[in-house]
Amino acid sequence: MKSRCLVLMFAAIVLLSPRAWALDRIHISHSAISGSQAILWVTHDAGFFRKHNLDPQIVYITAGPPNIAALVSGDVQFTIFAGPASIAATLEGGFINTLEHSFFTAGGIRRPADLKGKRIGVARPGSTDDYGARVALQRWGLQADKEVALLAVGGQPSRFAALQSGRVDATLLQPPLTVAARQAGFNELAPLADLGLDYVGTCLVTTRALIQKNENLVRRLVMAFVEGIHFYKTQKEASLRSISKFTKLKDARALEEAYNAYAIKFMSRVPYPTLKGVEAILEDFGKKNPKARGADPAAFIEPRFLKELEASGFVAQLYGK
Repeated sequence: MKSRCLVLMFAAIVLLSPRAWALDRIHISHSAISGSQAILWVTHDAGFFRKHNLDPQIVYITAGPPNIAALVSGDVQFTIFAGPASIAATLEGGFINTLEHSFFTAGGIRRPADLKGKRIGVARPGSTDDYGARVALQRWGLQADKEVALLAVGGQPSRFAALQSGRVDATLLQPPLTVAARQAGFNELAPLADLGLDYVGTCLVTTRALIQKNENLVRRLVMAFVEGIHFYKTQKEASLRSISKFTKLKDARALEEAYNAYAIKFMSRVPYPTLKGVEAILEDFGKKNPKARGADPAAFIEPRFLKELEASGFVAQLYGK
């Protein structure tokens, strides 16, 4: 069955002044315990969902495909994960516009060429880190699945544990777990962001059907996220507390790295999706899926709500300019 999923964040917002709507309960899932998705809890803890009359029930579902299944079935109305899964779902039926992972390696693997004959741990086929590993290997002149094995071992904690145990020789990690990897003595081979890869990273995703049925709900949700981004960028201590609660980390250096990476470096004030990022994912999918070839990148995103919000002067007012 075809799903009709759209990247929203990139999505939304209110041209009308807020008024007293009844509190709407929504179900929203996320796919990883990482700094890239901490904006969900920063926004929640700062009270912006409730400010816009939303009562989100937040559910953790590992990896993109199960989140898509929950979205299509109606178990959740919104989900947060990386772009490839939503694009794959649309073919079958950002907050962040880059790959913010870093390659960490064990032993004597200090150059990309040293990965030949080794094993890289990824979450699962089609996951963000799987995509990033494949693109990076291609850039380095190595063939995934032939010269380098990619093993599905699960989410970040599982991948880090696999690296520590020697089950894999390398894996991709995001802040704040990058600090723990360095402290454990693993080599940081390369941050993927330094490769200049266009990508649709962490996204807010919903269905076309929901947009058509309840645009006002979508507008309020993304307005809450845009205010959450402003809070994230300007209220460091409170945001660090939310990141700590979400990731269950207490290490000050790890939390600081996560904050600096996402609040300062990777997350835009107005998180429009990048068409080049969609094009890059479609190009990769096109190697195996004929439906991806010639697909219109604009069909996978919905930027009109953010355009409305920015045109209204709301973002400028938040930041005082």
